[in-house]
Amino acid sequence: MPYDYSSLTKSSDGISNTWREIYKASQPLSWNLLSILEQTILLPHDFYDIIAAYFLLPSALCRLVPYLFLHGQSGSGKSTVAKIASYLHNVTINSSSDTFAGIRNSLNKRRKGWAEVVDPDDPNKTWAKAVELNTCMVWDDISSQTFTTQPNLYNMLKFGTDRSTSKIVLSSTDTGVNLEFECFCPKIFSSITPLHLDDRFRELKRRLIVIPCSRVEELSDERKAELNILDDSWQGRLLDLSAYDWKGFSKEFDQFWDLPMAEMFLATRSILAKSVKGLSSQQRAISLDLLATGITSGVWEDENVAIERIKAYWKWFKKETEKNAGLGGLLQDYIKQEETNAKNGGRPLQIHTHELRNRVDNWVTQGWLFEKPKSAQVKEMMLDLGMRLQQGIWRKN
Repeated sequence: MPYDYSSLTKSSDGISNTWREIYKASQPLSWNLLSILEQTILLPHDFYDIIAAYFLLPSALCRLVPYLFLHGQSGSGKSTVAKIASYLHNVTINSSSDTFAGIRNSLNKRRKGWAEVVDPDDPNKTWAKAVELNTCMVWDDISSQTFTTQPNLYNMLKFGTDRSTSKIVLSSTDTGVNLEFECFCPKIFSSITPLHLDDRFRELKRRLIVIPCSRVEELSDERKAELNILDDSWQGRLLDLSAYDWKGFSKEFDQFWDLPMAEMFLATRSILAKSVKGLSSQQRAISLDLLATGITSGVWEDENVAIERIKAYWKWFKKETEKNAGLGGLLQDYIKQEETNAKNGGRPLQIHTHELRNRVDNWVTQGWLFEKPKSAQVKEMMLDLGMRLQQGIWRKN
């Protein structure tokens, strides 16, 4: 005999068993989003504000956005963070098995909407105007194979950060007519694979905000102390997202970005475009909209706090990724290339210091590196890669 179990979890007052049970209506959306994130995952680094600001990006107002990459092993909470984004934007979480065509069609549909505007000739009349809606894309469990087997997906990520260059032209074998696809929008994706360290996807690395996720047992004792948790009591700190009905949560986001808030966002970004200093050109470009969002929404109390937090993030990023993989990987590839050239030319491997210096400068100009590394750092890595320096020439040990 079938039973209707829905009545057992249905809210009788519209609050219990729903997101409203953990949402303080007296506080702004940004405060609540931060609270939910802090109660949902225990991060190895205090990047909750970065995540919250990113989730609140108003895509229809943005010009250039990075992507949020959640990296960690199974059970580290990255998929849980992605769920919060899907609830806030009312979007389905894509998987690595989804096709490019399906993802493209879904984004096109979500981006289009209609706004009621007043007739300038008759204030008593209104008409429907086609407008772009705020949205985002969420992927869970992407791997490097996803990009190699579906190059269109990788191209969507390559070109989808900058609104001015986000139009992809696709040829249709069915109709013979080229199709245009606007792939610009914030994108959140997770993976156990360190895609940000994979040299095959260097163009992607330049566009990423990387958020590391860890299992609780992998957190350092210092971080556990900061989070005020114990090994045997942390479970009671975390929310079970599946215990709540999240229907209607996305309306909080939709209603937040009304015209006055949109005007404030644009004004804030205009000010930041003239005042932000201390970031590389690449960092600055992909951080402006994020900064404007965090300030406007109240994630950060003012411009100074926002800029310091973004600077702190990029400092961490440089230390943890560029030093260990970016520069080292580029040098390793360069040495291999020079070894091949030397072998083909029947000569020993020799790399003059001025040639290496010029190559590093090119990597910075092309965006492979966010800023020029110190000579001592380059020298240390060259020595680690089995090279020795004699009279201004690098040779193999």
